[in-house]
Amino acid sequence: MLDPKENQEQSGKPIINRLARYSAYLYLAMALLIVGVATASIFALNRSTDNLPTYSTPEFSFTEISIPERSEAQTVIPLPDEESEEQPVFGENSGVTEDTSSEAPVIKEEPAYVIPIEGGEVIKECALDKLVFSQTMQDYRTHNGIDISAETGDEVLCYAKGVVESVTEDPLLGVTVKVKHDYGLVTVYANLNPNLPAGIAPGKQLAVGEVLGYVGNSALAEKAEQPHLHFEMLLHGAHIDPENELF
Repeated sequence: MLDPKENQEQSGKPIINRLARYSAYLYLAMALLIVGVATASIFALNRSTDNLPTYSTPEFSFTEISIPERSEAQTVIPLPDEESEEQPVFGENSGVTEDTSSEAPVIKEEPAYVIPIEGGEVIKECALDKLVFSQTMQDYRTHNGIDISAETGDEVLCYAKGVVESVTEDPLLGVTVKVKHDYGLVTVYANLNPNLPAGIAPGKQLAVGEVLGYVGNSALAEKAEQPHLHFEMLLHGAHIDPENELF
């Protein structure tokens, strides 16, 4: 017969062995379970990603626009608006007049001098250093000015701006007006009508072209001549030929 203690030791070994074998099975089952769970998760994840919508990037296309070249001679005429009732400004039929009030006024320049008889011509020249025949006096003498053709009563114009120096009645040249100008120049207007314009007297300021008298027949030394203005020029007191300054 076996000893009970020895029998107990022999009976205890199979239990440990069985427990060890069962543990191995348990670990294997757990590993298979983990693998199965992982496989199922991966499969489920693949199926969920397969159901996701697919997004595509849209493509944009641009239409090429060509701009025609404009030549220098080409004129662009705007088309009228059919709905607009506005009329073209300054057109022949527009009825709109141009406002010129803002434009600068045209200033007419004053001439430096004028011929004392408008449209007159020299009918007797100046003779300062020679003798010429006088139809009235029937002799030869000098002629200190020029005679400008005119009609009796024609206006006599001031040669340039100046001041009336004297108004006299010369024994030979008749009613005479002297005008003093700048630079030592003096002009003489003789053979005038005694009826002078109002205000013509010494000290009177005259503008260029202003009327200072009228053609008459007061010069006793030139009564045989046709109607005319006797016109002289003096520069610093010495006579000069007026024809060189006027024509």
